[in-house]
Amino acid sequence: MRLILTLACSVSALAAQPVLKPLSLSAACRIAGYSALQDAAGTLRVLRYVRLVPDNSARVTQYYGASGRLQSVRATASGFAGVLYDLAASVDAKGNVVNEKGYRSKLFTDSLKTAIRDAAAVRAGRCVL
Repeated sequence: MRLILTLACSVSALAAQPVLKPLSLSAACRIAGYSALQDAAGTLRVLRYVRLVPDNSARVTQYYGASGRLQSVRATASGFAGVLYDLAASVDAKGNVVNEKGYRSKLFTDSLKTAIRDAAAVRAGRCVL
């Protein structure tokens, strides 16, 4: 009985997850390191930015709700001195970063908001290296 209940809860949780498909981005955005996923209604749900160069790397993943509003961010960066930050945070309705968790080196003093990418610009194809 317990196994059936657990299985039923797991199946219902999976059914609630939207099916995401790649969002077509301009060549400039793809070359700059962007990728995105959208739901069946065409709403942006995930925006990723990855920059990998020999001495450093940066990764930002932004998660959006069904309404298209940014809800959370996951960001990591490292350089020749090691990990600069490895953070996850929620974003409130006004776009403010709240509930930041993770590691932040003494070298990274900027707000995590500086790592957030402009989704409207990416969708419009305005991406630079």
